[in-house]
Amino acid sequence: MRLDDADHAALEKQANELRVRPGTLARMLLHAGLTGSGPTAGSHAARAALDRLVARSQRQAGVDAVELVADARVALEPRR
Repeated sequence: MRLDDADHAALEKQANELRVRPGTLARMLLHAGLTGSGPTAGSHAARAALDRLVARSQRQAGVDAVELVADARVALEPRR
């Protein structure tokens, strides 16, 4: 996937906030989009989940990224 400079900078910024590599975040976003499991852009649930991930990563120095992603997926799953 090719990104222009502005999109790449935005991806790097979000990846740094989540303490993951930009390529990892790009793959996570791509997979969510391909599977249809990702939230719609700008949705309240998605923003809240990202905010929780950022806050959690800032509180803890050694965070398990897999656990963070798993928690975010649970938070974003549609309620049944």
